[in-house]
Formats: sequence, structure tokens, C-alpha cells
Amino acid sequence: MSESSWQKMVPNYYEQWLKDLKTLVKIPSVKSTQTSDKTHPYGVAVKQALNQMLSFAARDGLRFGCVADRVGYIEYGPEAASETVGILVHVDVVPVGDGWTSSPFEPEQQGHFLTGRGVDDMKASTMLSYYAIKLIADQQLAVKNKIRLIIGTDEENDWSDMPYYFQKEGVPDIGFSPDGEFIVENAEAGIANFMVSFSDTKQGQDNVTLLKFDAGVAGNVVPGLAVATITGIDEPIVTEKLDYFLKRNADVGLKATVQTLSNGLEIKMIGKQAHGSTPDAGLNAGTYLANFLTQFDFTGEAAAFLQILGRTAHLDYFGKKMGLAFNQAEMGPLVVNYGLQKFVSGGDGYFSINIRYPIGITEKQMLAIIQRSVKALHSSVTVKKDELLPHLTPKNDAVIATLLASYETVMGQPTVLHYSTGASYGRLIKRGAAFGTRFAWQTTTAHQANEKYDLENYPKAMAILVESIYRLGNIK
Repeated sequence: MSESSWQKMVPNYYEQWLKDLKTLVKIPSVKSTQTSDKTHPYGVAVKQALNQMLSFAARDGLRFGCVADRVGYIEYGPEAASETVGILVHVDVVPVGDGWTSSPFEPEQQGHFLTGRGVDDMKASTMLSYYAIKLIADQQLAVKNKIRLIIGTDEENDWSDMPYYFQKEGVPDIGFSPDGEFIVENAEAGIANFMVSFSDTKQGQDNVTLLKFDAGVAGNVVPGLAVATITGIDEPIVTEKLDYFLKRNADVGLKATVQTLSNGLEIKMIGKQAHGSTPDAGLNAGTYLANFLTQFDFTGEAAAFLQILGRTAHLDYFGKKMGLAFNQAEMGPLVVNYGLQKFVSGGDGYFSINIRYPIGITEKQMLAIIQRSVKALHSSVTVKKDELLPHLTPKNDAVIATLLASYETVMGQPTVLHYSTGASYGRLIKRGAAFGTRFAWQTTTAHQANEKYDLENYPKAMAILVESIYRLGNIK
């Protein structure tokens, strides 16, 4: 496929692509149990986002369908083809969180950036993939394989959507998910989620009491805000010690407030949200707050809770202090995020441990290590049954070679293979990878406040996707 036949047409789609992207970003497609029912399994807004994608296909004359109200697909190519190329995307997004300076679901264009929840992860990429397929279809380019844009709706939570699709439609033979950067992520970390739960949190008769502690919006997000309510310490003392704590951490940009409430002192710690796969890119407000509180004389399980989060878990991105540190030559180190943290005096408490791990260590081994490390807290450690095993597509596979070649054709220079601590739907395809649509020199804002996407990516990103999808559509 020569550039003269299609690449010069890419700019012609920009205005409509941007309009459709803004339409999609306006839909607050966060999973909701409050609005879920049989036909809206993940909530009304998530289903609305899926229906919006299918309405684009109907408008543009593309074949489309929906499986179990959970997964949609839009396709091009011979219906009876023996092989299917899957381009796996999702339209659900993580909760908004704190720290926004604009309305998360009113996309705002500032210069060459578009801001809104989900625009980076991954609605811009979803719409780029859709328009790449639309361009191929509009030009009636011949492909041997069936090409399907497969649209998920539960990627940010439990990945419970795709099994319904695979059971009815089968797993694509080859493909990728444009849910990251334009490096070929042929290896993805395994993901295991543990919950450390405890109860009987009544403290002794000492004056210093932790009434409440709350941080985090999801296990795979670095908490950007943490709030604790304490009694038994005068506000001037807390304020003085907090000022000193903030000065000691001035280089990271931490913020905090103290105020007196009817039931005690409320301390807020403001950090920075980030994706759980890159906890060192954020500031875990929960572990910072726990670290601050460890200097006071709490007792019982409150003390154990704060010590584990504030000492063991604090800044422990690679699990060394927890005893989890593990490194594999081809895939790199294990990565840990403590995303949910909760304590209620006289009630229940918990914290989550989200682990991204390479080949060579197992869930069973990690569970045993965590149990030993939290034994000071009279707790139980459970495993969420949503573990994703490590994924590796060999670098000499034709799919990987095709993605590498497509990038080089458009950009005039090579890209690289990469091991990702994130999780994309690309791992669900045996011969699959994550590929696109940020460029390697750009910084992700996925799961963060003021999430944004660089609109200047459009021409090259679109061209790379067209080239990749077309080539995979004709791969032998």
C-alpha cells in the first residue's frame, strides 16, 4: 500500500474524528453498580458509550454487532475469512478522583491538547482505531483477513466482559490493543490483586485514637487524596508537626490541611494520582499520611495499620520492604501499588495490594510473603480471583515484525520492543501485543487528574494504525 493511495487522505478525517472523540469523552462511562441491570451490566453510562461507538458504525455503513450487552464489534473484510485480526479497545474509564481544574466530562481543548477523563486511556486511541478502519473501508482496500474493532466495557475493573465475547465469537487469531505507546509491548506483566482485611479495630483506652482513615478510588490507581480523623492530640501540635513533615517532603510537591471537626481533627493529605502500573509516577497520599501519623502514640490495630502502610508500604514501589522484590532478565522487576486504604475504629479495615509481576514468581508465593509481612496486623489476606498471568509474544513472531515495520514505514525510524507493567487487552490474544497511540517521548496522564491527549499525534498515529491494520489484514 503506497502513501499516495491513502496516507494523504488522513488529514481529511481529522475534524470528524475530533468531533466524535469529544462526543465519546462527554459520556461518564465509569462502572456503576447503582445503575446496572440485565441490559446495562456495568451501568447506564458505560452502555451508552458502547452504543455510541456502534452508532458511529451505523452512520458510516460499517458492519457491527453486540455480544451480551458487554462487548461491541465493528468489522471490515470478508465475513467468511478463516482468520480474524482483533483490534481490542475499551470505552469504560476509571473514576474521576480529585485535583481536576476542568470538568472531567466536558472535554476542553487547550492548544493541541484535549483534556477529559478517559481521553488518554483510551478513548482517543479507540477513535483513532475506528477511523483507521473507516479509512481502509472507505478506500475499499482489499484484505484477506476479517478485521474487527472489538470494544470492551470492563477493562478498568474486572475484565469480565471479554469472556462473553470469546465464548460466542472466538478469540482473534492475531492483533493488538492500542492502549499505550508506539513501542511494541510484546510482553506484559502478570497482575495479581490481594486484599488485607481486618476487624475488631477497637483501640485501647489511650487518648490518641484513629477514628477513620480513607484513601484511594481503585486498586489500580495511586491515591491522590487521603483523609484521617484523629482524637487526643491538640491541633497546634498536629499543625506544627505537619508543617515540618511537608518541609521535609517539599521536593515532591506534597500538600496537606488540618481542621477541627466536632468529632476530632481531620487531616487531609494531597498527593498525585497515577496509574497503578507506574506508582513511582504518582504520590501515594495514603502512605504519606500514614507515614506522618506513625509519630503519634496510636495503639492496637490502628498502630499496626499505620506502621505497615506508613513504613513498609511507603515508597515501596518494587516490593523490597514487603519482601516481594523480584526481577526477571527479559521482563524486568515486580511493581507494587497500594491503591485502596480504609480504617474505621471499632469496625472493619483493609488495604489493597496490586502487583505487576514477571515470569518466574507465582501468586501462591506472593501470598505467603504478604501474610508474613502483615502478621502484626490481625488480618486475613485474600486473593481477588481476577489474576492475569504474564504474557509474552515471541519477538520473532510475524505479528510483532509487522507492527515494528509499520511504525518504521511511517516514521522513518525504528521503534523498540518493550515489557509493560500495565495490562492491555492485547494480552488476551495469543499472538498479540499493545501498540500505540502515544509516542515514546510523551508522558502518560492516564488515571490522573486533568488527563489529556496530544491532538498533534493524530496524523502519524492514524497513519501507523492504518498501515498496521492493513498489513495484518493481509498477513499469511
